[in-house]
Amino acid sequence: MASNPRKTPPKRAIWFQYTDAASLGIEMAVAVSIGAIGGYYIERYLTHWSPWTMLLGFAVGLAAATKAVLRTARTYQASLQRDAAQQASEAAAQADATAEDK
Repeated sequence: MASNPRKTPPKRAIWFQYTDAASLGIEMAVAVSIGAIGGYYIERYLTHWSPWTMLLGFAVGLAAATKAVLRTARTYQASLQRDAAQQASEAAAQADATAEDK
């Protein structure tokens, strides 16, 4: 039997999935804020390319926030697929058990 090259993560408690979703908003706000403040700092003390450096920092923060959203969505989608596969295998096992009883 060939092993799956992609290791599936262990099933996590439902409350833990909710904390991932809840922390996403904070993660997005922090990423955009750090990018904008970092861009402002670089603009004010290093480059003096007003307002382009701050906008570039904002864009970097926005890209980091987008990456966080995509990561959370992929994790949640993988969790849904794993749960659906588990339910399908349990239903098949139950159907086999009832067919053997008859």
